[in-house]
Amino acid sequence: MTIEAGQIVVWVLVFLRTGAFFMGIPLFAGKMIPVKIRTAFGLILSLIINPLVPANLEIADHFAGAIILSINEICIGLLLAMVVRMVFFAVELAGHLISYEIGLMASNSVNPLLGSSDSTITTLLYYFSLLVFFVQGIHYDVLKAFVMSFEILPIGSFFLTVNPTLEFVEEVRQVFILGTLIAAPFIALNFLINVSFAVLGKAVPKMNVFMTSFAIRILSGLVLLVSSILLITSYIIDGSRRSVEVMLDIIQPG
Repeated sequence: MTIEAGQIVVWVLVFLRTGAFFMGIPLFAGKMIPVKIRTAFGLILSLIINPLVPANLEIADHFAGAIILSINEICIGLLLAMVVRMVFFAVELAGHLISYEIGLMASNSVNPLLGSSDSTITTLLYYFSLLVFFVQGIHYDVLKAFVMSFEILPIGSFFLTVNPTLEFVEEVRQVFILGTLIAAPFIALNFLINVSFAVLGKAVPKMNVFMTSFAIRILSGLVLLVSSILLITSYIIDGSRRSVEVMLDIIQPG
């Protein structure tokens, strides 16, 4: 069995797109999963899909062309991974807004997946969104969409020809919309509590409105968080399924 040089180049380019994708998608993007394991996942997937991948290696006849194709494949993998992570960016934004609205912004905890220190609500929602992501089987759809990306944008095709800028900007806009929608009940709750205690402070001047409202805000916020868990779940599921569709739309030529 002989292996041609072109086949090796194709496999390397497939591995670069796959490896970049696994470096950026949720769960694998943090510091909890070692780089060797992420690289192994990318290597195994690239070996599986390599025989099915169409390729055009005209530009790879010289060293500079091979480098350009390598950078192109890395950019495609990172772009696809970033689209999948948009939902989790929205969840983190919602967690910060919720923590601020219910008075738990100062309560920080270490997120081992991201290697950062976030508010407790943000970390809780991030873990919850990961759980929903895998329980609903959305990761299977993400992998299918990634494999289909080789048919839509084969090896050797430049992603700049599809002009993904407008679609990517639209996804960034959706991050703020989705994050605000998730946190909207808590924003309304904080507004009602502030108005109620402002009126109560005028009616009972000797009452310590600030300390009382602080305790009520935390208790009401936690109760609302438990009560709205199904609503948050629906937003996460809808946003994740939409990200799978955007993965394919953002690299469509023309």
